Amino acid sequence: MLGRKTQIIAGILAGLALTAACTSAPDPGPAAGNDQKTSAAPVPATLDLGPKDGSNDVAPGEPVTAVASGSTLSEVTLAAADGTSVPGETDAAKQRWNSSKPLEYRTKYTLTARSVGADGNPVTRTSTFTTATAKAQAYPSVIPLDGETTGVGMPITIKFSAPVADKAAAEKMLTVTSDKPATGAWRWFGDDEVHYRTKEYWPAYSTVTLDIKIAGRALGNGVFGKADRKIGFKTGPSIISKVSDKEKQMRTYQDGELVLTSPVSLGKPSARSVSGTMLIMTVQSPYTMDSSTYGVPTDSPGGYRTTVKYALRLTNSGQFLHSAPWSVRQQGRTNTSHGCLNVSVENARWFYENSHRGDVVVVTDTGADLKPGDGWTDWRFSWDEWRKKV
Repeated sequence: MLGRKTQIIAGILAGLALTAACTSAPDPGPAAGNDQKTSAAPVPATLDLGPKDGSNDVAPGEPVTAVASGSTLSEVTLAAADGTSVPGETDAAKQRWNSSKPLEYRTKYTLTARSVGADGNPVTRTSTFTTATAKAQAYPSVIPLDGETTGVGMPITIKFSAPVADKAAAEKMLTVTSDKPATGAWRWFGDDEVHYRTKEYWPAYSTVTLDIKIAGRALGNGVFGKADRKIGFKTGPSIISKVSDKEKQMRTYQDGELVLTSPVSLGKPSARSVSGTMLIMTVQSPYTMDSSTYGVPTDSPGGYRTTVKYALRLTNSGQFLHSAPWSVRQQGRTNTSHGCLNVSVENARWFYENSHRGDVVVVTDTGADLKPGDGWTDWRFSWDEWRKKV
């Protein structure tokens, strides 16, 4: 007969065996040779072409595309009716092809694309379309010039050679980038001119790029872009001059530091200088000041024709910052000029040697205001005003 201890041990072992027998084992899956495999049906191969077959009035600058789904492109051709081929590029996955050259106007083209699906079956699609006829082509002239170094107040000005009706579309074709953060926006002045201005002045010593992508693209009312352009310019130091007619002193700050104080004689009561934020438009020496350019004959009372050194234009109407050795005694005391900002030869030379187009000159307290469009007057707007669409 087993002892009680032996019976307990035997009971425990039996329980363990029962527990092991009740434990579920992983499902081994189908037995070898039992064919229960499932496979997804191959994705049908498709080809989408743009423009669609039969399209008319296609903008020649819009890309022609072939896009494969469930397949890879094996061949794409785009050719005019006379057989002239148009080049294009295929992406690394061989699923998208884009034309890489603008098309001709008023021309019929045929796009043919071929692809092969995962099932090995070929797919071929064709689209025949005709490009638009241009009523006019707009060429963009730009200020500043490519490679120019400008002042921090310089706006970008684009003058189109034909009117732009679809301004919203045109703005999407204009891209401005800067290596230093600078918030900016476009504003139109009529149908053929648009300016880009920053919220604050440009950061000093920045690199700015304007990319114009309008070639062959619709600008509204049958006008298309004539050419793409890419313009790069840099800003120099921040040079901002401030002059008050009350003080008759002009203080010039370079990168925030006061570098020059110039006694100044402004316009006499009969020919007041204008107040406002102006930008240097040209830097010249010598320059002939001629009253007949704004309607006063040189041989009439108040007329003049004088050649000066170191002249910097501030307005279209003829307000300059320039040397005036004849009025040094009046500079800082009384106003004797015909509207210009007269300074000594030495101080004018400093501006001539250090200034760029787009440097800022702020004049106050003269009693006459800068008129819209009399020079580069973009800074007469507040930022909220600038952003309003006109």
